Amino acid sequence: MADSMNLITAQISFLGPQLALVHIPIELYSFCLQPILRLLFGEDHDEDAARISWTNRHDFLNVSLTPVECSIICSRYLADTYVAPVAQALNQLYGSNDKGKESKTDIQISSEDYVAIQVDGQGLDAGQRVLELTSPLAMAGISIFFITTYFSDYILVPLRSRNTVTKALQQRGFVFSQSVDAFVSQLSPSSPAVPHGGRPIYSPSLYENSAPTTPPAKDIPELQIRTFTKLKKNNISPLVDSDVHLVSCAGSREFDAERDAQLRDDLLQVLIATMPLADGTCKTKPLSNGASSLASRVALASGLNFGARFLSLTITAGEPISVLMEHRLLGRLGQSLLGAKSEDDALIPITLDLRDLPLDATGIVCGVAGRLAQGSTDEDEQLDFSPGSGSGPDTNVPVEISFLSTVRAGTVIVRASHLEKAVDALKYGMEKVAEAPA
Repeated sequence: MADSMNLITAQISFLGPQLALVHIPIELYSFCLQPILRLLFGEDHDEDAARISWTNRHDFLNVSLTPVECSIICSRYLADTYVAPVAQALNQLYGSNDKGKESKTDIQISSEDYVAIQVDGQGLDAGQRVLELTSPLAMAGISIFFITTYFSDYILVPLRSRNTVTKALQQRGFVFSQSVDAFVSQLSPSSPAVPHGGRPIYSPSLYENSAPTTPPAKDIPELQIRTFTKLKKNNISPLVDSDVHLVSCAGSREFDAERDAQLRDDLLQVLIATMPLADGTCKTKPLSNGASSLASRVALASGLNFGARFLSLTITAGEPISVLMEHRLLGRLGQSLLGAKSEDDALIPITLDLRDLPLDATGIVCGVAGRLAQGSTDEDEQLDFSPGSGSGPDTNVPVEISFLSTVRAGTVIVRASHLEKAVDALKYGMEKVAEAPA
């Protein structure tokens, strides 16, 4: 098969703003709802905000609700303006009493600035893009976040690592154009695809030291071993709630003020009705907190439960809004969005709770994605991503995935039909580490 016929072009651009990462324990979500709504819908961000649709009012904004946390990635200015005052007050009330120590009950805002890289490309499935894009960065020892959206992928890296990122991508074959501040790369389905990538860094003190405490892995197999060793030592197992069926949607590229207003109003109701409380599983229950609790009681009394257990919103200046949401919310939000909405296209999240990982942990995205690409096998053969290679019953065919990095968790998203295969591959990675000699 001529792989050269399958080459595609991917453009990779650095986005402008310096970003902060915000981790809100899911128990405190209801107390942070007001700043979240101001981030999403407020018209007081700057003098131009009121003249721009709320779906394009940020250079980059991601707000995600998962069983582990509420995660916010936004500009440093907005984090300091809207989130920091609330975080300081809540941490005094509910946070750890040990000064200098972080607690799972603390709201955390990174002191490190990050920058987003937007990836536009067609012709590769989402799983291969995760591997292609994170592998050079992982081998360079760079911790990253990876967010798959409807139209684009986004990689977040520490701002101080920007030059290292540039060099790593150039060495991989990406061509950097100074005029447009973008890389253009020819990615082939036959390029080495068992990868290595970075992982979300979520602590306020995370990157105060510029040098990594652990040298980067020397090759891909070592990276995978390190990844699953970290997960195993910290008792991190994949969490699956098969009752949560997700759908990936997006707004239209054509501006429609009425449609955007309808989506805003519907989304506002969902966010207000969402009062989750983590209980150690992927289950949630309502919190009691003022008007938000009232909305939840009304929803329960009427039988209309439109609170979200899983929701991710990504807003940029140049792309339509991207919404990853539960399939059951399509009746509330779906009329204003595009996407594959059939139950047959449902996606299942596999969540990794990374709150207990050491701060120098890297390579999680690529290590996990690489294991899923290999399946339950140790074969070092090069994986074939060419069209049609996914057909047939072979259990070692790569699992199609997308990835959502949040501040304290990593979520692998797979088709419902691939769930068993994905879980088996992750278990195999754990068992392989457990059987290895000490």
